[in-house]
Amino acid sequence: MNQAGPADEWLVVLPDHPDAAAVVSALGPVPRRVDHPSGRPWLLGRWDPVDLRVGVDGDTAIATLGFSSAAPEALAATARRTTDVAALDGFSPAGCHHLLASVGGTTRVQGTLSGLRRVVHADVRGVPVAATRADVLANLLDSSLDRRRLALKVLLSEVPLHVMNAPLWHGVHAVDEDACLVLPPGGRARVRRRWEPPPDDLTLAEAAGSVRVALADAVRTRLDSGLAVTADLSGGLDSTTLCFLASRGGRPLTAVTRLAVDLGDDDPLWADLAAEHLPNLTRITVPRDRIPSHYSDVLAPFPPTEEPFPGVEDRPMYRSLAARVGATGSQVHLTGDGGDETLMGGASGVFELLRTRPLTAWRHLRAYRALEHVRWRDIAHFALERRRPYPRWLADRARALIASPLESESATNLVQMPPWATPEAVDLARDLLLEEAATARQHGHNWTAHHTVWGIRLCASLVRATVPLYAAEGIRVTSPYLDDAVITACMATRTDERRTPWKYKPLLVEAMRGIVPERCLARTTKAEGSNVEHEGLRDNVDRLAAMCDDARLSRLGLIDADALRDTCTSFRIREYTPYAISITMSSERWLRDLEQPVAVADAEVAS
Repeated sequence: MNQAGPADEWLVVLPDHPDAAAVVSALGPVPRRVDHPSGRPWLLGRWDPVDLRVGVDGDTAIATLGFSSAAPEALAATARRTTDVAALDGFSPAGCHHLLASVGGTTRVQGTLSGLRRVVHADVRGVPVAATRADVLANLLDSSLDRRRLALKVLLSEVPLHVMNAPLWHGVHAVDEDACLVLPPGGRARVRRRWEPPPDDLTLAEAAGSVRVALADAVRTRLDSGLAVTADLSGGLDSTTLCFLASRGGRPLTAVTRLAVDLGDDDPLWADLAAEHLPNLTRITVPRDRIPSHYSDVLAPFPPTEEPFPGVEDRPMYRSLAARVGATGSQVHLTGDGGDETLMGGASGVFELLRTRPLTAWRHLRAYRALEHVRWRDIAHFALERRRPYPRWLADRARALIASPLESESATNLVQMPPWATPEAVDLARDLLLEEAATARQHGHNWTAHHTVWGIRLCASLVRATVPLYAAEGIRVTSPYLDDAVITACMATRTDERRTPWKYKPLLVEAMRGIVPERCLARTTKAEGSNVEHEGLRDNVDRLAAMCDDARLSRLGLIDADALRDTCTSFRIREYTPYAISITMSSERWLRDLEQPVAVADAEVAS
């Protein structure tokens, strides 16, 4: 195993106050500590020194944890000009990092817009404390699990945006991704909004330049870290773009290609084409039969994490790939995750277009209907939904919540629970969603912006879950498409131009002309992996059935384990059955891992 990277990074941020000493005592010995300019404890936890940069001037200190384009000298220069934490709203170095500041005794903590780097907070012994991981604060509080939050993890389909990443422990609260947390020297913590989605009014040609710069800066920030960088070369346009950006100027690059995992998958053909144009490329190809099957390690215990792994069936694949990448000596691995969500957005924008350019909207609607086989009545339903404010939409959805038979998932049933959810679980989820609807807000100026933000955060939750798998091999896995600057640049583009029924990822194609060869930019297809999911379910049916024995979710009264076992062993697989099994098994595996001692034996990884 490569030991160069942080295998278990976490950070606690304390206010500049004498009472914070009680939290330091509760934490016990910690590997790393950075003090406020006053000398009181500020940052405590476990991180690799190469990932933390600190600049200090007088009674102001500014730090970044993660990939940042700001050197300590630049941070010190910014500290010299900063007299209030609010002044840092416009300070956004390229990269993916936490931003931390101590200004005249007031502390500011923020993560990233995607949620890839998140912030949580709690009141610990009367002291407001922030952290990068919810389980760290839960341990400080000796907090119990929140059954209502756990019930939401079993929701099918569209999870309401503002509750999707809420911590699962009582007393631990999330800071919204577009906000920062302010810890005054004394008193309560407060959350302050720091970002709004930009108006989506730039043409494709106008926005392409900003996207080009943002992506190039994002990749350069990783390269400038001084760490050994590798990348995915899946054949998809997103990862292909990152490879060409990373190899500009003739820089050598090692890239990993998974060979076809699905029937009809043309990814390897496009990866081969890209490789022909990357002269200093060292390529690692992984045959399909060397990738472990879905769910093959579902019975193996793992070190506990702060939340369930979203898509636990894919964990064997990620672990196997991480081991291969780690064997190359990689310390940073670039992935194309987030490209779909940032470049195209979570919706087409066509319903907003109906009000301003109805003829254009009608053309788009007809094309989308032909491509995606959508019924006109569902289109009409979606259009009517866009007229409702998000809080009302959420409340209506909560009242209609049911345990679904998985036979149909039409536009009218977007918030459901699987058929093995107990009536109590449905009631818990319904009550919590109704409670949340009272304080919910829509993100952005319309539904398209809201769904774009939702898709980005959902993608980031998956990438965040893979971080410890790669970190165990000494690798920082990172997704430049999820950087703040990239998200902002993409969302400033007209939605009907960044996503159309006639072109594939036109914004990226326009932005990368002259960097990525035209032949590579011509791709219009995307791989689909449903047959692999079904194979994994069939091959590991005994493991899935064993997970139903003494199910912890059943102990909590959230599922009927017999009903789940019947679905796993009956092979009555409907369209949404694989996803329903996945989210339930993810939570069940997580609950079992929480019971494990700190030291867990390594589970076998197929190579």
